[in-house]
Amino acid sequence: MRKKCAGRLTPPARFLFLFLILLPAPALPLTPERNLQRLTLRQAAVKANAWNDAYWHKLLYYGKTVFGRCRSTLANPRFFLAKWGDINPRLELEAAIDGLFFEGAPDESPECRFPERYRWLRGKFDIPVSAFPSPECGKFEDWKAGLDPGSASLVFAAGYLNDPASLYGHAFLRLHKRGAEDPDQSDYTLGYAASDGRMTFSALPYYLRLQEYSGMESRELWEFPLSLTQEELDRLLRHSWELSDAAFTYRFLSRSASRQLLPLLAIAKPELDLSRRFRFWVIPSDAVKAASSASPAAAPAWRPSLLKTINWKMNSLPAAERNSVLELSRGIRSAELSRLETAAPDRKAAVLETASDYLHWLYYTRRIEMDELDSRLPPPGTQPAFAGGPERPPSLLEAHESLRLGAGLISLKDGPAYEIQGRLALQDLLDAPDGYLPDAALETGAFRLRYEKRYNRFYLKEARLARIMNLDPWDDWGRRQSWEFSAGVEQAEETGRQSGRSAVWAMNAGSGFAAEFRGPVRQLWYALLQVDSGFGPALNANWRAGAGLKAGLLAGEGPVRALVEARYIGYVIGDTRPLWAGSAAASLRLSRNTSARLEYSWRGETKEAGIYFHQFISPP
Repeated sequence: MRKKCAGRLTPPARFLFLFLILLPAPALPLTPERNLQRLTLRQAAVKANAWNDAYWHKLLYYGKTVFGRCRSTLANPRFFLAKWGDINPRLELEAAIDGLFFEGAPDESPECRFPERYRWLRGKFDIPVSAFPSPECGKFEDWKAGLDPGSASLVFAAGYLNDPASLYGHAFLRLHKRGAEDPDQSDYTLGYAASDGRMTFSALPYYLRLQEYSGMESRELWEFPLSLTQEELDRLLRHSWELSDAAFTYRFLSRSASRQLLPLLAIAKPELDLSRRFRFWVIPSDAVKAASSASPAAAPAWRPSLLKTINWKMNSLPAAERNSVLELSRGIRSAELSRLETAAPDRKAAVLETASDYLHWLYYTRRIEMDELDSRLPPPGTQPAFAGGPERPPSLLEAHESLRLGAGLISLKDGPAYEIQGRLALQDLLDAPDGYLPDAALETGAFRLRYEKRYNRFYLKEARLARIMNLDPWDDWGRRQSWEFSAGVEQAEETGRQSGRSAVWAMNAGSGFAAEFRGPVRQLWYALLQVDSGFGPALNANWRAGAGLKAGLLAGEGPVRALVEARYIGYVIGDTRPLWAGSAAASLRLSRNTSARLEYSWRGETKEAGIYFHQFISPP
């Protein structure tokens, strides 16, 4: 459990500190009566030890450093009223008390800048409004009235593999405006965004989020309704207004933009101390699962990406109508519209609606310009063209936990070996994809520690810093390539060295195509051109670089998934010995968080077969 900051001073400094705070503040031209009130409140704070109140620490984001010192995780000094408020809760509380005596423009007062901080302060010390009138905070009240939420939801945007900061997804809050006729246009969102190592907080219209996530990045959205009372919504808004001056240091695993929503929800609903569930790291999907404890027992809403909707519509059209959609998107408008005049009204509406969606997707993904969009857009249809929508996938709540532990028994030519496995996050091609990205591998911090009985030796079979593989089935409208990237330590067994003596640092990347075939069992065939490099004493000249081909088949139905893969790399510089490798594996999902796997693999002259058991757990 995280220790609470005490904000204590050493004995020699305590007397000097007490002497200084009892002095009249030179920046505050107060009457003797008002100065007495200020000192009385300060003394009440000392008597109550109020700066150690848990809610005060939440509001200021205080925590303990690795050296046991108190420090706020906020990086913007404008968030603090005291010069050293980021490292001393007591000084910040003293400055907040002084802020009650502010004289100046109301909107510039500390109470208008930090309305939730002062709501707590007034309640903590039972400060009467008659003695300390609340300022008229016009800017805050106008902002709050513009949002006017009746409820809120937590929205999870699926991972976006083309942006390292969004590999594991992103989360934000959606505020549902009361009585909105078009919620997508009227609702607002609250959330963090990372840039240049910093995270800042902002309120954005929901439709802008839709354009970015659903349109430009083709990400699916899951919306989890939150059971917040009106009082809790008001606390959420007051603290969100305070965060306009906030900035946090961004860390990929331990302090992501999604994780930073957990302290915000703890302000709205103080009994939910969600941040303390994760002491070392957390990815966005884990943060959303934790926050779902604040949700009612209602199924989350799912919004497919624009591209997924286009794929569903295209696949429901016959070939001739698909061709009409493509022709309209290429700007061949007059001829196609003339041809569609003879089509049945419902078929014409289906083509026009699909073409409109496809053209907007082309614009969002910057494949056409605005003038091209305007010139190619067909006239809107006069009737609804489609009933239903894409098939709803399993939600994030049905997904396995992110951290994976495993054990295996391996059969080698000269005897058995035993293996312990671990992975910080998140999935490989054989893990059940429910709730995550389908047809993708996204691994961080994966290792395989092996003990080989013949040599009585432990060694790292593999230690991957990262591996990302995205298999996008090719089609005539999306035309998205498949690709892969990997970096880490592996055993280059093709060098012929003794087991565990051939470790190299390897990096490879590839690009190619994937094709999907539906039948009794779904199949995904893929082929990638790869470039590969390796560094280590196990190699001649201590390094190598080359290129080659990787091809495979991924198949699955229900709890069973299978993967067959082969790879050839020809090295042209450094160690020029070629690499032939491949594997055939099958996995069985035993429960949401357990699975078993059989695998046969070869690399050079080394062949092995193994059985593995995997357990998924929540990160610590």
